[in-house]
Amino acid sequence: MSHSDPIVSKSSLQGIAALAREHLKSNALAAHLSTKGDIFDNCTGRLIQEVVFQPIIWDRLEPAGAALLPLAAIDVQKFIGLVNSISQQLGSEDKQRRLHAAFEKLIQPEMLAKVAIDGREGRIVRVQFKNDFNTFVRDIQSFLVVK
Repeated sequence: MSHSDPIVSKSSLQGIAALAREHLKSNALAAHLSTKGDIFDNCTGRLIQEVVFQPIIWDRLEPAGAALLPLAAIDVQKFIGLVNSISQQLGSEDKQRRLHAAFEKLIQPEMLAKVAIDGREGRIVRVQFKNDFNTFVRDIQSFLVVK
């Protein structure tokens, strides 16, 4: 996501999103994940770090949101753990609380359950998440990055 070429960044995020969605649909990467189980976790952690702490997200906002939704859906408990770990870096309890509240508002269980669905219902979920993600990023950037 932080590559200097926005096309490379966007393409990478789209690829990660496609892999995560395919894994959710068919468990296609189960054999590979049995030996390298932290691949999606690393992608998720890096993406959250970039979204929360870096001001360069704006031109990559849509593919970042498209990647975050299926990555969160792969293992919700690990996602929650990553959010908790990142929030500990903030220091201020108020900022930690606000970050948790923003993530709770963004990541809805009913959306996560429908991530891998194709067709109209899946598109509706992805469009709603895209809008929610835009709001989420603006909110957290306002109290974490903008000084």
